Amino acid sequence: MKSTKVVLRYAKAFFQYSLECKKEEKLAKEMQQLYIAIEEHSNLEKFFSDPILSVEKKLKIKRNLFKSFSKEINDLLDLLIKKKREVFLKMIALKFIDLYNINKGIVPATIISATPLSAKSEKEILEKADQLTSFKIKLRKIIDPKILGGFIIRVGDLQYNASLSNRLNVLKRELVKT
Repeated sequence: MKSTKVVLRYAKAFFQYSLECKKEEKLAKEMQQLYIAIEEHSNLEKFFSDPILSVEKKLKIKRNLFKSFSKEINDLLDLLIKKKREVFLKMIALKFIDLYNINKGIVPATIISATPLSAKSEKEILEKADQLTSFKIKLRKIIDPKILGGFIIRVGDLQYNASLSNRLNVLKRELVKT
């Protein structure tokens, strides 16, 4: 519970700061890059959670690793390291991105299909998804051969499963019932 409060407090404060500086879009992109870097490189997450490294050593390493990031991001990282909250960086970045999307009226949507969708199919699915929400949709596409055919679309908290594997499972359950 405490970690959730810490994450929310830092993410909200940094987001508010980004709005005041009118740099929310730039900082959201950098937070996305930061989140992806931590997600893809487990050594980076280990570095931030290593209790043996001193604050000074972490700050020195951080300067070299994140020199391409903005002053604002580096200042946030410095603060998190000095306050020994760097272990929460990945979750703070994710929450910041959520706050940015909410502020801009963007809802994440994911289309999962067995094979890449044609442009026409993708357009039709997006038109249907637009009817589910008044927000702008930010689309992410995933190819998953396990669904066999069809697609699954998630828009925010809603999900529509039109996959062949789902239909086969429904049929299987119906056959077992009878």
